[in-house]
Amino acid sequence: MSAAAPAAVSRPDADGSRTPTDAADLTLGAGDLIEVSVFDVPEFSNLKARIPSSGAITLPLLGAVSAAGLTAGELQSVIRLRLQEKYMHDPQVSIFVTEHKSQRIFVSGAVKSPGPHELVGRVRLADALAMAGGLTDEAGRSVQVIRKRADAPTAPAVATVIDLDKLATAKDEVNLELQAGDIVEVARAGSYYVGGEVTRAGSFYLKARTTVAQATVNAGGVKDVADWDDVRLYRRRPDGSTEVQTFSLNEFENGKPSPELQADDVVVVGKSALKVFLYSVRDFFKFGVGASMSII
Repeated sequence: MSAAAPAAVSRPDADGSRTPTDAADLTLGAGDLIEVSVFDVPEFSNLKARIPSSGAITLPLLGAVSAAGLTAGELQSVIRLRLQEKYMHDPQVSIFVTEHKSQRIFVSGAVKSPGPHELVGRVRLADALAMAGGLTDEAGRSVQVIRKRADAPTAPAVATVIDLDKLATAKDEVNLELQAGDIVEVARAGSYYVGGEVTRAGSFYLKARTTVAQATVNAGGVKDVADWDDVRLYRRRPDGSTEVQTFSLNEFENGKPSPELQADDVVVVGKSALKVFLYSVRDFFKFGVGASMSII
């Protein structure tokens, strides 16, 4: 019996295509469950062993065998050589990794299925987000990969922040290859509020770069009585005070840059007293006079 090959998985390459890889080069560790078989040896018939914290498994005939830190293929070779030394000429050893608990990543934040996920083969950041069910509606603009330093386990973990828009291009420089123990955290989007004379006042996720002018459009546009020259932006300062700025939609339409919103900003579109008066006069002549004539 030849060694059982671990199941193949796929991952995105730099050009966005997917190519198969296997899990043969992933190292074993504490918590992994493996199945060892040796052809025509009853003592090794689908023998299951979970690797303990010591890293060594106990097998019939051989006793303790160090498994942690080896790949499945390397452990297979070790067992084969140990059996050759004392018991048989050409043992056919097969190892299958049933659970790869030592090779896990954790995905959290604005994803549909947060939690631990096993690394089966090489997994990149985009793969991890797909394994977690994809992004939720409240996902922000960035994702960070938090990784412990292998050369300094007691040192603070290193966080790499990646723009989700850039990740969509699937380039290798941002679509990082993940390692066991990595934490992937998708930032939740902040929100802003649009009120006053707009069609749909309320809170909106700040999922992309949004300007004051775009915020009014996202709120369904301004009402007929809106004062285009009275658009106020309320922003909380670090000291807790509130900064108020006034802008003009007319100026934005004429080419003036519209400022970009930040999380927790409030945009309020004012009401034009002149427009209110003019629309009242119009409605009076449109409805009031007509009603009077019908009564007469």
